[in-house]
Amino acid sequence: MKEMKIAKIISTKQIVINAGSNYGLKVGDNLEIIDKFGDDPIIDPDTGESLGTLDIIKGTVVVSKVYAHMAIADSPKSSVISDLMQHDYLAPALYGNAIQKDLNVDPSQITGGFPEPSDQQIHIGDIVIKR
Repeated sequence: MKEMKIAKIISTKQIVINAGSNYGLKVGDNLEIIDKFGDDPIIDPDTGESLGTLDIIKGTVVVSKVYAHMAIADSPKSSVISDLMQHDYLAPALYGNAIQKDLNVDPSQITGGFPEPSDQQIHIGDIVIKR
């Protein structure tokens, strides 16, 4: 099966993917537009096997219409509250004590996590993956 890619950009809120029901896509599926596949493998501490990489994401979309060989995907909808929650200083005012607590991890083993989302523009031909 070939990689899914952006086939058309309809607007700043909608794109067309070159895959549809032939790839098992369904309305509501979450897709990520990839800027770059990660190059730092995550290694299983028990087996030594590579578990994959953390990819750099350009954007996320949600499938809204599925055809046999293509699908329309929309930018995610958000509420004003979820937009405001992206600002840490507003979280306590909105949700009181519902703040995510730290885990008791060994700080010397913190190696970083997901790369920052890419600020690169989305283009026809960009790779799309289902998460």
